Amino acid sequence: MNRRRFLAGAAALPLVAPAGRSLVIEGRDYALTDIVTPAAGDNTPSADYYAAAMAEILKQGALSGPPPVGRDRWGRVEGAIGWRTSDRRETTLQEMLLSQGAARVAPASDDHSFIERCFIAERAAREARLGGWRFDDWRIRDAATPERSRGFQIYAGAIASASERKGRVFFNFGAEYRSDFTASVATGAFRRWRVKPDLSLLAGRRAEVRGHVEDINGPSIDLVHEMQLRLF
Repeated sequence: MNRRRFLAGAAALPLVAPAGRSLVIEGRDYALTDIVTPAAGDNTPSADYYAAAMAEILKQGALSGPPPVGRDRWGRVEGAIGWRTSDRRETTLQEMLLSQGAARVAPASDDHSFIERCFIAERAAREARLGGWRFDDWRIRDAATPERSRGFQIYAGAIASASERKGRVFFNFGAEYRSDFTASVATGAFRRWRVKPDLSLLAGRRAEVRGHVEDINGPSIDLVHEMQLRLF
């Protein structure tokens, strides 16, 4: 499927990165790496829940260990934010938010082991329908329909075909290119994936795709991180 490439770059908001939002703790700006939370000003139940959950987490816990050394282009600390709960349990702030259904996983870093832990926390909250998972705006979209949407979304379904064409690898979830759901990645980026699936064996495999949706001949997601695509 031939679709134009997605525009890269963050939203035109100060100190807001594609995979999260800023948080100031003890005078230091942190990026909530590898998760996405409802944006400031969202008029949704999940946004209200996030604000309440974050306030409660900050009230009942504290930073733990030295801060990550990485900095993003906004100068914020990025990485797993060590967190000690009121009952002395050591975890990360991201996992706390995910486990309460206050955030979703949005893979962005090179710390794949941390992202896997984030997925475990998210899955537990999804299965228990906690927080945002109770609300319509976080529902898992049917890739076979396909359902139009915008913003950060998760689609699930069976891959109809996967192929490389004109510098991109396409994962198609339908046969009609003008309307079906598609995920794609630049061929060069695909070759750098740590785990590259055999495209010839993907037809019929169930998958979950997450990311920011563009309406390009149907809903489309540009895979800027290999863990945005989860095969089952």
